[in-house]
Amino acid sequence: MSTPTTLTPKKKLRCITYLSPGVPIEWFESILYYLEATLDCEGYIIHESRHSGPPPDRVDPFTTDDVDLGFMCSSGFIRLKEEGNKYISLCKAAPVHIHPNGQGKPVYFSDVVVRASERSKYVSFTDLKGHSFTYNGTDSLSGSLVVLKELKKLGYNSNFFGNLIHSGSHIRSLQMILDKKVDTAAIDSNVLKSFLKEHPEYREKLAVLTSFGPMPIYPIVFNARMPVEDQEKITAALLCMHKDPEWYSKMAENNVQQFVSIDESLYDMEADIKTLVKGLSISPAYY
Repeated sequence: MSTPTTLTPKKKLRCITYLSPGVPIEWFESILYYLEATLDCEGYIIHESRHSGPPPDRVDPFTTDDVDLGFMCSSGFIRLKEEGNKYISLCKAAPVHIHPNGQGKPVYFSDVVVRASERSKYVSFTDLKGHSFTYNGTDSLSGSLVVLKELKKLGYNSNFFGNLIHSGSHIRSLQMILDKKVDTAAIDSNVLKSFLKEHPEYREKLAVLTSFGPMPIYPIVFNARMPVEDQEKITAALLCMHKDPEWYSKMAENNVQQFVSIDESLYDMEADIKTLVKGLSISPAYY
């Protein structure tokens, strides 16, 4: 794709992110500022911190035509697609976040985190059997579902853990580990990276035992009412972002290498995980 010029006609670019504070709001602001500078448009971004995607009990802002572009978890996008939402369209560009296992692909991982002072006790994930585990949500791909997948592969279910505690967010899960309220958690690798960048004092206090994944990176979603020409210009601009030294530095600050081309097949891997763990739950079992 060639570098785009401007959106036509010039208008506001209304954005929303559901991914902060886990992923810093500054990253999404950088994307917006880059698009403003590149496409000669003006925009704003709504920060919805309570949900990782449009909540199912509310009408989404694409249907109500309140946003043009959204950043959300893949589960939220898949749910809207499965519901037949005609007001969403996948942006065919996605970021490559840097991870030791990433191989330059638009994916992320679930890092199994323990206290660094106890890291030597664990040779592998199975050594966590009987230990306490906290999870951010029962439907979280990185915090719960991919863990259930690994447990099933090993012949276990969630009773593998001695105690299960719902934290409500990856950041709260990390804090519970630091406070010695639990032994371990599975954390979105990008959230962990951002947390340690913001709190360098914890870098020597937390350790990654292993990583599960890969999982498809969070999608960028267009309001389907946006002219296809404008969707293509935004996509082309994102694919060129790393070529500008000024904006590449912003990407590097947020642990992003570049944007690459994708299509909806990227999210098949999430559907495969959900199919594999169907009927399983990370929630405590009561008898």
